[in-house]
Amino acid sequence: MTIDIKAMLHRVVAEVFDQDFTVEDATSSDDASRLAVRVISRLEQDRTAIIRASSAWMDAFIPELNVQTSVLDEDDVEQEQEKEDELRRLCLIARAYLRGEGRIEQKRRLFRRGTVPVLRVEVNDQEWRLDRNHWTVR
Repeated sequence: MTIDIKAMLHRVVAEVFDQDFTVEDATSSDDASRLAVRVISRLEQDRTAIIRASSAWMDAFIPELNVQTSVLDEDDVEQEQEKEDELRRLCLIARAYLRGEGRIEQKRRLFRRGTVPVLRVEVNDQEWRLDRNHWTVR
């Protein structure tokens, strides 16, 4: 059975993001198979998240920080509820950031001068640490 990713994305986004957020389509015309929505906070100025989903991959991207977290699952037999739960978890992380929760820290670059942002946010008793190239959950 094929999962309707578009319906699932819109259903979960509508459930997680209320009237405190503006949600708009952000699917690229270059790759319509990777659906996306842009969520803009009405509570915190200049906070945006992009939630993207396809049959094998989903992510939450914070463009102003250039950080993200994602889920890759190429298992075609995965249950729709499991995929929906993963997408909901990504949306909850984005919602916490958009509400002004979490801490934005600066981490020194490994090979070049300067720093890069790291977002630390707690969702459902788990601390998520997102940076440009990886993320961790504790």
